[in-house]
Amino acid sequence: MWPTIVSVGPIAVHSFGLLMALGIFFGGFVFWKKGREEGFDEEKLMDSWLQSGIWALIAGRVWYVLANWSWFEKSWYKMIFLTKFPGLSYQGVLIGVLLSLWLFALRNKQNVWLLMESAIFGLLLTELFGWIGSFLAGSSLGKETSGFWGIRLPSAEMSRQPTQLIACLWVLVTYWLMKKWEKEYRSFKWYQKKGEAETGFLLVVYFVSLGCLRIVLDFLQVRGVEWWFAVGMVLVGTLILVSRIGINIKPDKIKVGESGDANMIKEKERKIVKKIKSRKKKGFDFK
Repeated sequence: MWPTIVSVGPIAVHSFGLLMALGIFFGGFVFWKKGREEGFDEEKLMDSWLQSGIWALIAGRVWYVLANWSWFEKSWYKMIFLTKFPGLSYQGVLIGVLLSLWLFALRNKQNVWLLMESAIFGLLLTELFGWIGSFLAGSSLGKETSGFWGIRLPSAEMSRQPTQLIACLWVLVTYWLMKKWEKEYRSFKWYQKKGEAETGFLLVVYFVSLGCLRIVLDFLQVRGVEWWFAVGMVLVGTLILVSRIGINIKPDKIKVGESGDANMIKEKERKIVKKIKSRKKKGFDFK
């Protein structure tokens, strides 16, 4: 493990921070390239990525501080000096990025679904670098295991579950599937609504896949992830899928048209016939 690359006085360059910076850079390049292919303005693409990165940093840090409030001991120095006291919350980062991109698209009258689909490739690449940084930093430790797949850490007596490597592999597979389905999902018959496929399928894959990853990690890590957030990601992906393929989860309202009028007439005729038969039984003659 290599948690700190170089340290000069109070300034320290941590492997996780360096890998995250590289991930943001290369992820931004992938986002810019993908967005340009979809016809977005190049300058606005970079502005949206920069803004989302700033909001992700703020939201991720705030969430992390609140989740570890006792450790920070109400010290503003620890809260703000990120290089000396590193730590970001995945939940806060993800919410900050997606909310920022969504608001940016609405404010600039851009196609929200298309912009989000262009961004998730960059987000996946950034997350991949983040998991590599976690491996080097020795964070997100897995539980002890005696299996051959376990990895030995300098600070641990027994082998640990390779949670960081599992996450890296999972993210890579998700990225590969999304690249494969990127040009194919519009031809999926089951996904089409009125003969056309709406954008948003890649977002479904993103949320469901990474949500399932975090559910798996909850069982393997020493410090489990927030399972409710992982389940929420899966539910969000499912709701997006339902909305984009046009499944109506509410019962259709009964519309009275020509067929309804005909049924009403038949019902009236049936009541009249029943009334006539009833009167005949009482001795009345209608001939």
